[in-house]
Amino acid sequence: MRPRTILRWLIIAAFCGFTAPETPGQESPAAPPLPDAWELQAENLTRLGMRFWRVPGCAVAVVHDGQLIWAKGFGVTALQGDQPVTPDTVFPIASCTKSFTTTRMAQLVDAGKVSWDDPLTKYLSWFRLSDPEATRAVTLRHAASHTGGLASHDLLWYRWEGTLRQRVERLSQIPVESKPGEKYAYQTSLFTALGLVEETVDGKPWAEQIESGLLAPLAMRNTWADPRKIPASVVRAQPHRLSPSDTPIACEAYPFNEPDPAGSIHSTANDLAKWVQFHLGDGTNPEGKRLVSKGQMDLLHTQQIAQPLTASLRGLNPSSQSMGYALGFTTYDHRGETVLAHGGAVDGMRTQITLVPGKKLGVVVLCNLSLTRMNLSLTHHLLDLFLGYSGRDYNGLVLKQQRRNLQELLDRAQAAGERGRSRMDRIDPAQMEGVYQHPAYGDTKLFLRDGVPMFKLGGTETTLQPMGPGCWLAQADPFGGAVIEYIPGTPPVIRMTGEVELTLKRKE
Repeated sequence: MRPRTILRWLIIAAFCGFTAPETPGQESPAAPPLPDAWELQAENLTRLGMRFWRVPGCAVAVVHDGQLIWAKGFGVTALQGDQPVTPDTVFPIASCTKSFTTTRMAQLVDAGKVSWDDPLTKYLSWFRLSDPEATRAVTLRHAASHTGGLASHDLLWYRWEGTLRQRVERLSQIPVESKPGEKYAYQTSLFTALGLVEETVDGKPWAEQIESGLLAPLAMRNTWADPRKIPASVVRAQPHRLSPSDTPIACEAYPFNEPDPAGSIHSTANDLAKWVQFHLGDGTNPEGKRLVSKGQMDLLHTQQIAQPLTASLRGLNPSSQSMGYALGFTTYDHRGETVLAHGGAVDGMRTQITLVPGKKLGVVVLCNLSLTRMNLSLTHHLLDLFLGYSGRDYNGLVLKQQRRNLQELLDRAQAAGERGRSRMDRIDPAQMEGVYQHPAYGDTKLFLRDGVPMFKLGGTETTLQPMGPGCWLAQADPFGGAVIEYIPGTPPVIRMTGEVELTLKRKE
């Protein structure tokens, strides 16, 4: 397997760390001076990253001392055409949407309509988890900081049809893993619930609130919370993925069929620079109108939960010593500086928005390639450039960690394949085909298509790479390299092991 093929296997994740934020009221330090020939260096770092990660198109913006100092497009919107990427090319920003949802919630807190420590059930009477005590305990703060007590279960929302409420209602059928507020676990569907709270409190659709309360006052005229409203005349980046031969090819775009508080916003490098400027400020827009109180801005940026700095996270963030999550922002340290950031990933696209408040510095990176780590490694390089550091090859370091992650994944799959050899004696492979059920995911299917083993879970389908008798490795990106095992019995079951563990019983 070629090294870059690993980009097709690794699960979407936000990698981060933390140091203490600036004390409210403390005088903000001066921004560092700009380095010599910074523009040429930034352009060279971007072009190098694109070649290294094979990204077809990229848009980058840098904010320094309250000003947009650089916004530039590179490459093309689609490999089949010659439309160049510019700072005004529209990209889906996926999970970077979450900071917009929490900022809108901060506005409602300022208005006295909600409190961060209100339970979700105060506004969503129908909200349920599998544990009644946890149902009562989960607050807006927990949902906004990924501490609601649930594992990720991203496939519960990915490509599922149905209303936003129906997506959230499925959470009642998965186990509560920890006491709310106790542990960090990235949970997208609870962010969707935050948007539904905002709709209940304000009475207007979430997208309208984002547009009138944030986008319009910040003059973000090329940003849409509802992707269905994007004009046909707008130039949009097209999605790509790496082929088995490690070359970028066009892929199907994610179907944004409705607004989603967890990930539907589309924007540009120029507009996201305005978002960065706003969050590096005190809560007012360029005209001096206050959108969010200084106290709520500080709270949005304050760590709510720490995360273990695992070997994998440290390998992907080589200049970090700690990590955590605030309210809609990951938090970490880079070269000792506090950083607020968020990554976004959806089919064929990758985004990174990063702020260094203590240095009045912000970076936006938008890429049109699935699961590329260019957004992360280029951000590291640009932070080093503007903070006055050099000497680290983040492209190589991040790729090295991805190789380790891939090897760990393959080792786990091969071990599962060995386990299958003993229990699959005299089992006809045709017997394994069928429909399997899960309380939250509903009917799932294990089947052959033109002789190729396939697995469908929720709205997502994947081909399966055989690892042993009755054992496969899921190949579609959203599965994150999950291992699928057939377990004989009465009834037989399928066990899926990856970011979450599921047991699915054969439907008789």
